[in-house]
Amino acid sequence: MPENLKQKTATGVKWGFLENLGGTGILAIVNLVLARVLSPAEFGIMGMTTIFITLSTSLVDSGFTGALTRRKDVDEKDLNTVFYFNLLTSVLLYLVLFFCAPAIAGFFSQPVLVKVMRILGLSLIITALSIVQKVQLVRRIDFRTQAVASVASSVAGGAVGIWMAFTGHGVWSLVAMQLVRLSVTTVLLWVFSRWVPSLVFSAASFREMFSFGGRLLLTAVISTIWSEIYSFIIGKVYTPSTLGQYSRADKFRNMVTSNVSIVMQRVTYPVLASIRDERQRQSRAYRKIIRTTVLISFTAVLGLAAVSESFILTLIGDQWVPAIKYLRILCLSGLFIPLMVCSANIINANGRSDTTLYLEIMKTVLAGIPVLAAIFLDIEAMLWSTVAVSAVSYLVYAVKVSESVDYPVREQIRDILPYLGISVAMAAIVFCLSFLPLAHWLVLMIQVAAGAAVVVVAYGYLYRNEEYEDVKSALSRMLKREKEGK
Repeated sequence: MPENLKQKTATGVKWGFLENLGGTGILAIVNLVLARVLSPAEFGIMGMTTIFITLSTSLVDSGFTGALTRRKDVDEKDLNTVFYFNLLTSVLLYLVLFFCAPAIAGFFSQPVLVKVMRILGLSLIITALSIVQKVQLVRRIDFRTQAVASVASSVAGGAVGIWMAFTGHGVWSLVAMQLVRLSVTTVLLWVFSRWVPSLVFSAASFREMFSFGGRLLLTAVISTIWSEIYSFIIGKVYTPSTLGQYSRADKFRNMVTSNVSIVMQRVTYPVLASIRDERQRQSRAYRKIIRTTVLISFTAVLGLAAVSESFILTLIGDQWVPAIKYLRILCLSGLFIPLMVCSANIINANGRSDTTLYLEIMKTVLAGIPVLAAIFLDIEAMLWSTVAVSAVSYLVYAVKVSESVDYPVREQIRDILPYLGISVAMAAIVFCLSFLPLAHWLVLMIQVAAGAAVVVVAYGYLYRNEEYEDVKSALSRMLKREKEGK
């Protein structure tokens, strides 16, 4: 990978991770505090809204984010067209949620959902107001600005959420936290981007972008159904408390898988799209992206699975014991999520959004197996089914990647296996330490230290590779700048 492109990607990845570690990290800490104050049932109520809000958010975007990011040249008419379409769509969808709220509450037999849906639905309009501003930063691979906005908004939202939880507002503390966080993000993105819409709308620009973005929209909708259908079924078949336990375990898993996936997707997509006409160069770049992704994600996901008991009992307490087993199984299926996201990224970068749509349809059809397991068996059967479905889905993704770039499936798997082997060995050692007859917090500290030591020894001496050195160098530079700043 040429030095300028490599440096641009590395800088984007660094700030992308800082954004997620800062913003999402703060939210994670806030949620740990809230989990000790609120009940699993209150988290379950929020979980019942997820599929509706997430699906509506995908419809608001309508694939235009990907279309704008991929275009080599973007002018004012393109930006304004997307802005006004997003805003109009968000208002219409909010009205749909507002009037459908009683039916949603009746479906789950939870009357409180009427008000929750109607107030939380405002997040659609708030999000729509900042989509174009954020795309402009992504096109410039400016994740430093996004990191500042993310951290500031997470602090503001978290402060409001914690205050409301401790003053007895229950589920409304979670609603307020979400709305405040999105509102602050939107305001800061407007300030930082310095772009203000003008009264311009181009039907020609709309049709051109929608021809590509429309398939991305369908892909996002189907992907949302695939990822949220389990919460939807659990919320209907089981109790809010059970959904809360599952949602908490899923959130912990997503702290790793989603953060890695989001960063790699947002940073590498514009890079891969910019070299889509240079097949060999793109193939080399993508191979490095995959190796870096699995180095980070496999280590973190399997490490989280190994420390799940001490982690949950230390951080959120005994009322969340059922989430321990859920988290372990979810981590296994989570191994494949960043891989599938990277696969879709390279395919979309090459203009084959029709292929990613097909892949999402395939995943959603296969998701019927875990859904049936949840309905007729139990949640654990559903979770084990998702592991199998995720593994099969990734193999299909790998085949499609091999058709898009010069990177055969056997080479993809060969590149992944060493990282998987080291991560499994590390997780096995760490898991054995969970049987130490010590306080949970002390066991957690020992496990984390042992896992870090195994990783450093394995990659530093046994399986030396460029990706590990790049990650280590990036961390060293960050720490050095931190010390110099002080």
